Amino acid sequence: MLTRSLGLARPTRPTATGLAASAASLALATLLVWGLERLLGAPTVAVYLLAVVAVGMGYGSLLAVGTAIGSFLLYDFFFVPPYYTFVISAPDEWVDLVVFLVVAIAVGNLSALQLQRRREAELRSAEARAMFALSRDIATAATVLEAAPLLSERLAREAEMARVWIGIGGSLSEERVVADTQTGEPRPSAASRWTLQPGSADTHPGWVKVRETAIPGRGTFDGRDPRSRRGHDEEPATVLRVPIWAGGEAIGSVWGTRAHGAPFPGRSHSRLLAAAADQLGQSVLRDRLAAEATTLEITRQGDALKSALLDSVSHDLRTPLAAIRAAAGNLMDPAVAMAPDEVHAVAASIDAEAERLSRLVRNMLDLGRIEGGALRPSLELYDLADLVEPVVERIRPGLGAGRLEVVMPSDLPAVQVDAIFVDQIVTNLLENAAHYAPGKSIRVSARAVGGQVWLSVGDAGPGVPASALPHVFERFYRAPRGTGSHSEGGSGIGLAVVKGLAEAMGGSAEARPSPLGGLEVVVHLIAEGGPAEIAAGDTAAEGGLAETAAETPGETPGEPGTQAPAQAGEAARSR
Repeated sequence: MLTRSLGLARPTRPTATGLAASAASLALATLLVWGLERLLGAPTVAVYLLAVVAVGMGYGSLLAVGTAIGSFLLYDFFFVPPYYTFVISAPDEWVDLVVFLVVAIAVGNLSALQLQRRREAELRSAEARAMFALSRDIATAATVLEAAPLLSERLAREAEMARVWIGIGGSLSEERVVADTQTGEPRPSAASRWTLQPGSADTHPGWVKVRETAIPGRGTFDGRDPRSRRGHDEEPATVLRVPIWAGGEAIGSVWGTRAHGAPFPGRSHSRLLAAAADQLGQSVLRDRLAAEATTLEITRQGDALKSALLDSVSHDLRTPLAAIRAAAGNLMDPAVAMAPDEVHAVAASIDAEAERLSRLVRNMLDLGRIEGGALRPSLELYDLADLVEPVVERIRPGLGAGRLEVVMPSDLPAVQVDAIFVDQIVTNLLENAAHYAPGKSIRVSARAVGGQVWLSVGDAGPGVPASALPHVFERFYRAPRGTGSHSEGGSGIGLAVVKGLAEAMGGSAEARPSPLGGLEVVVHLIAEGGPAEIAAGDTAAEGGLAETAAETPGETPGEPGTQAPAQAGEAARSR
């Protein structure tokens, strides 16, 4: 292995343009001196300083010094006796010309220094803009795979590279190219490459030449000059590699090529390539950490979901199963004498608990179908009252001592729904209200709002805190109820199924405080001729439903559920 460190690029030699500019400046200065001396009759050698300054500021110190020496010789040749020779006879002329030469060289160097500082400022400005653009490309990209193509194109342009590609991998043999400015073209093979060694806080990065017999991804080098395989007229490109490191780990490489004879990367381009590699390494590390965090969060949520499912289902299963076993034990116990009416009552309780288990299983299955997108509603036009009232009559005996009121205006438009879905929605809402508001009033009502029909079920229970309202439709979520609630939490499935079924029919559901004092769930259904989509949560439409109690014909504010007998049959059917 052979190594050699490089610093800055080699100084640029005087160009033909610079030489021509120097000659033109000397010619113009000579003409100007000739005219001034004829006009003033006094030496004007200082005029040549203008030519020295102009050349120094435009083309650097070498040409500036050359212009100063040329000025010295031209003035001696044309304006110092004996004329048209380089001989100086008077000692004072010697002093004047030597002093002029020293001053001219100093002025030329100062002018060249200003040129160098201006060029350095321009380079640093361009470098800062390029680094900012690189940082923006990486910061705004979602992943390093998305940023890599933009980065390779920008590096090829800003660092003046013929080609740039980026490889990600722990070693050279494992690197996988994620971006290439010349996709599809074979990458160059060379017996050696230049590797950028990172600099410290006080030093600049430097290039080291590495020669090896194995070229990554290109087989083994046989020791012959690569030009022998391609012809002597084609020179190999200079291959550059910038290692990518992050956290002490090799991440990959930024590769680039420069055509043969192109200037080697200077400090500015070297710093740019090193900064790009550093930021790519941090971006890869960031992507890894984000992926790990996402995996951990998915695992955590999965564990939480499993825990919630087991907790919810085990509780809801234990209660009816315990009741069924107790009732069945009484029936099987020969020591317990039971009258026929008692046997019938026990059998009815077993049937009711079995139906409760069936509803829990059905909700679980429906929740799985909702999340899997497998629900396919059969939409038809129905009178909403014809769908709601049979469910109320079926559920009413199991609702306890609380008052259940149904307010369904007779002029409601038909709704485009699936009858089975509506049956399950109303069942879940009534059971939820009875569970959290035992012995309290429950109201089922509906109203037309634009091209929609809003079906609501409210209770007079303790209600739900405002902070919990946005979450009541989440699966397995059990909202903390207000003070005075003694009922145990449910499974957290019923309201999630309600929302899923409503959305499957093109509607939506929302939860808010009930006019009765507890919780009210409003299901938005599509009315006949209504819009294809219903805006969920649009509680401001036509005054909202918050005024349901006050707007129901015959109701008195502050006394929900009371209805004037004369108006009850005209505007609503109450049960």
